[in-house]
Amino acid sequence: MKDLIKRIVSASAVLFVSAAVLSGFPEGTLKASAGEVYDIYVGKERVETSNCKDILGNGVFSYEPETSTLTIDGNYGYESAELISSNIEDLTVNVIGDSELKGYFYFYKDTTITGTGKLSLSTSDSLNAITLYGGTRLTIMDADLDISGCNAISGSIRGTQDIYISGSYINAHGKEAAICDLNTVSIFRCDITKPAYCFWGEGGIYEADMTTYAKDVRMIPSYDLWIDENKVNADNCHDILDNGIFSYDPVQKMLTISGSFDHPMDQELIYSSEKGLIINVTEDSEIPGYTVLHEDTVITGKGVFITGTGTSSGNSITAIANHNCKLTIDNTRLMALGHVGIGTTTGSIDIYNSDVLAAGSEQAFAFAPDSFNIYDGNLSFPSPYTVGNNTIYDGGSKAAKMVAIERLRVKGDINGDGIINVTDLSLAAAYVKGKRSLNEDQESRADISGDGKITITDISIIAAHIKGKKAIV
Repeated sequence: MKDLIKRIVSASAVLFVSAAVLSGFPEGTLKASAGEVYDIYVGKERVETSNCKDILGNGVFSYEPETSTLTIDGNYGYESAELISSNIEDLTVNVIGDSELKGYFYFYKDTTITGTGKLSLSTSDSLNAITLYGGTRLTIMDADLDISGCNAISGSIRGTQDIYISGSYINAHGKEAAICDLNTVSIFRCDITKPAYCFWGEGGIYEADMTTYAKDVRMIPSYDLWIDENKVNADNCHDILDNGIFSYDPVQKMLTISGSFDHPMDQELIYSSEKGLIINVTEDSEIPGYTVLHEDTVITGKGVFITGTGTSSGNSITAIANHNCKLTIDNTRLMALGHVGIGTTTGSIDIYNSDVLAAGSEQAFAFAPDSFNIYDGNLSFPSPYTVGNNTIYDGGSKAAKMVAIERLRVKGDINGDGIINVTDLSLAAAYVKGKRSLNEDQESRADISGDGKITITDISIIAAHIKGKKAIV
């Protein structure tokens, strides 16, 4: 790439670099004196203990010396003015509220920009919005930036500065280039949506020809999660497949499934390396295909989730495979059919208060040694059974090809969600009034008194439990 890219710096850029160097920090002039002054200027005001709580007296900038954090919250600046000039090692710029700034930033030491607010930074077309000096590394982490200038983000001398971007929204606009003159550009957990075809790495972000710097770059957060081979990102997470069935909340790390569709049985349905993923099945959903998990994951929800690749003898795909991670099935109903129904020999499985049916042409479950646990439930099939080192065996000491686990049926928990609440009270009342029916299992749980009938007595017992007056035992 070094030989591929030969860039002639414009006269205006030369003048800018010269001015930047001349206005830089002379050696030794930014040493803090007894902790009272700091190596950072905001609006050309040097930050010191007397002004760090409100540097410019307008409530926009504050500095916390113990954590080396400059906080921004508000609007300020002039397009052609120096706004921030920092020689603080490992400075964090934390944008806590949507802020529109005019001017430019100089960073002479490693700096991180982050925060929950959106930072809009613009300067004149003859100046860079953010310039990095020396061997500086700029990290943009979980941020929202809209930056414009001659170059939006640039190194002062090509090949000595780095930028690391992760999980951020970035709109970068440059008269000459958006992101340029850097040593390396590293991008993680982000998708570049503009230009549609681009390259990045050594130097900056380029158009499809790999030699021309892109002038407009749009970047959005993406996640280590794929649905039907579609990578989930900030643009599609509200309706990943455009069918209303899959959505993802990145704050809660919750993938919601709400419905069925005809997906090819032998194709990947869910692939996740997202740490702490929660799969929440909100309504009964039958979706063929297989799921691959590489980080700890919880499957939960009030709906029944039926999935897998089938149990035909030619099938070699596990329905739900958790590799080197824990799968927790919590308070839900799940059916998984495949070569192996659920699990791998490197993963662990915990099942809490759930109805689970796993079936496989080879075996129903697979797990690492001593890594299979059932809580608030019973293994009802096969009988007898043995939990071995890596699978569940039937009475004949063969790997069980079908395993059924049932949650404990608690008196009063009529809908079987593991909680006795007003929903159960409403079901019992509707049954007594003749407004709805209950299945045999629900009737058994509604007959709390044990007299073989569901009456106002049972309703009263449930109500007393909910109010905390007398617990159902």
